[in-house]
Amino acid sequence: MPQRALPWALIVATTAVIAGAAPAHADPLDPIPGEGFFLVGADIAPGVYNTSGSASAWAVYINDVPTQGSMCVWFTYSTPDANKDHVVATNMSIGPMNVAINSTVKAFESHNCEPWTRVT
Repeated sequence: MPQRALPWALIVATTAVIAGAAPAHADPLDPIPGEGFFLVGADIAPGVYNTSGSASAWAVYINDVPTQGSMCVWFTYSTPDANKDHVVATNMSIGPMNVAINSTVKAFESHNCEPWTRVT
């Protein structure tokens, strides 16, 4: 029996469906890098994370207070963007810190921190 060629429209439609398919979902990051903006669910999993503190190789103090550039700082957001009007919680420190990323948190931002390791 001779083979029939597939109609051109079927080939184009099948290719469009394959090309438009969503990429395979990657596993959540653990540890979370100490620098960046991450979406909860897509990039990171909810949980409690710990960092050993600032990733800065040096610290500058003014009147015994570390400058902002010397500290690790993080933000959690109620929306999946970095709009500071939607900050749920924030903290900064030179030393170790925890952050609780629960189901109401949609995004997490970290600057100048050592990596964040999930503890629960």
